[in-house]
Formats: sequence, structure tokens, C-alpha cells
Amino acid sequence: MAITRTVSNEFKFESGKASVNLSSDTFKIVLMASGFTFDPDTHGDYADISASEITSAGGYTVGGESITVDDAWAQDNTGNRGRITWADKTLTASGAAFDTFCAVCIIDVTASNLVIGCIELGQDIDIPDGSSFQLQDMAYNKA
Repeated sequence: MAITRTVSNEFKFESGKASVNLSSDTFKIVLMASGFTFDPDTHGDYADISASEITSAGGYTVGGESITVDDAWAQDNTGNRGRITWADKTLTASGAAFDTFCAVCIIDVTASNLVIGCIELGQDIDIPDGSSFQLQDMAYNKA
């Protein structure tokens, strides 16, 4: 299973204009339905990806699940970059299974639902009722 992470070009553009403040903005993860393929050229905001989001089920709500910044902009001298990380997020299906999903997009709610990027999981994921799925080590690195 090859997991890939891709940053949207609109996010790169908006952060270059200083329109985004990752240290204080609000973020969500959005689960994308089976068959979704992220396009960094055209998937710049939530409206561009919302048609491919899974439906509300099992405790997941359309529009995404909130995530919190774990470490706002830290200097990484070893990797020669700036880095922001989000806290691990556990999703537990409750009352029903989650729909099958294949990717997770991170959106910046404060910056007009700007898509930061997408984590493509490399396979379809099913979360049966009562089971959990955890996203770990979510980060954005600025070289």
C-alpha cells in the first residue's frame, strides 16, 4: 500500500501571498469516496472536492472532522525546513460502518475552506461499526 501526500497549488499560492495563517486557523479532514483522485491543479477548495466526499454515516459528518494543530510552525534545522503538525485523529464508526474511502483531504476552514492537500491511502478503507481508524503524523513541511 503506497501512501502519497500532495499539496494543492492553490494552497501554495495563498500561503505565498500570506493569506493563510496555519498557526491559528481551524482545520478539518475530509474523507474522500472510493475512486477519488486528487488533482493539485484543480482541487483548491472544499467546493472542488465535496462531490467526492463520503456520505454522513457511522458518526462521520459531511463537511469533515475537526483536527487540531499539534505543533504550530517549528523550525527543523535537520530537515532544513519549517514544519507544522496536526494531532493524530482517531475515527470510530458508531451505529453503522463508514462508507468506503480512499483519501483524506485537509482543509483550512478559516481560509475559505482552502484545500491544503491530500493523503491518498493507496487502497480503499472500510471501517466497520465499532472499529477505529487512526491518522498519524499529519504534517506540512515548507522547504
